[in-house]
Amino acid sequence: MEKIDLAVIGSGIAGISAGIYAKRAGLSFKLFEKNVLGGQLLFVSDIENYIGLPPSKGIDLLRNLEKNLKDLKIAPFYKEIKNVQIKDKEIYLRSGDNLYVSNSLIIATGAAFKKIGLEDDDRFLGKGLSYCAVCDGFFFKGKTVAVLGGGNSACEEAIYLSQICKKVYLIHRRASLRAMDYLQKEIFKKSNIELIWNNRIKTIRGKDYLEELILENTENNEEKELPVKGLFVAIGTKPNTEIFKNIVDMDEKGFILTDEEMHTSVNSVYACGDCRRRALRQLITAAAEGAAAAISAYKYLRGHYISS
Repeated sequence: MEKIDLAVIGSGIAGISAGIYAKRAGLSFKLFEKNVLGGQLLFVSDIENYIGLPPSKGIDLLRNLEKNLKDLKIAPFYKEIKNVQIKDKEIYLRSGDNLYVSNSLIIATGAAFKKIGLEDDDRFLGKGLSYCAVCDGFFFKGKTVAVLGGGNSACEEAIYLSQICKKVYLIHRRASLRAMDYLQKEIFKKSNIELIWNNRIKTIRGKDYLEELILENTENNEEKELPVKGLFVAIGTKPNTEIFKNIVDMDEKGFILTDEEMHTSVNSVYACGDCRRRALRQLITAAAEGAAAAISAYKYLRGHYISS
């Protein structure tokens, strides 16, 4: 059993930021990650709105963050925390046979892509169905594909795919997009992007690989076939907060509730990034929240455990 000042769970940009600020504050901490470093950065193609940086690629920003961690001698622990309990103000984190005890916790577990909810979702995953155009778009070069959604992510996916694919259908269940204005303008400028309004996907069809979608009109229930080779789903995210549901307060969707300093309903627990309820889901806000969470944790630890 190992005792530390702070545990940070998740190594997206929010978790990395929290780790960097924790290191600079001189805290004894561990940065836990169950998969790979980077979180949503792995799925970001172009970054054009990060203050102080020229337009760049998500992978380039990730490489810079990796260098930051290396320079500060921060080594992520690639272990999945499967259970968290709080006893007598101490936080117990279990990963397999390993038990860690921490005086404070920063939750930066991010969010996962929402699925369509159809019977064949899993059967076609990797066989025409994808949740990441940056990851899989190359395989559909010169082909006809569809994107499902009407928000920022869906428009970004469609714009990216329009540079690779012959034709891109953007399917939205409403009569107008929810994306930011500059993205909508870009969508309408693309000659190979076609909007399909007021429709949802009822069925996915194909033998070994996806071949067509059956669409249903949300106003009159009429159905039609749409032949495509690929479908990219961008209908939002679900927070990765299941193991914390009996520990901190959440909203009805499972997003963790915090104040502006990232305090949760538990004094020693903080949350930042896409796992918390927030109005703006951007890389720059996630980085700022990670910094704020680490400073709040430091102040708490200084007041309870660390001698000034």
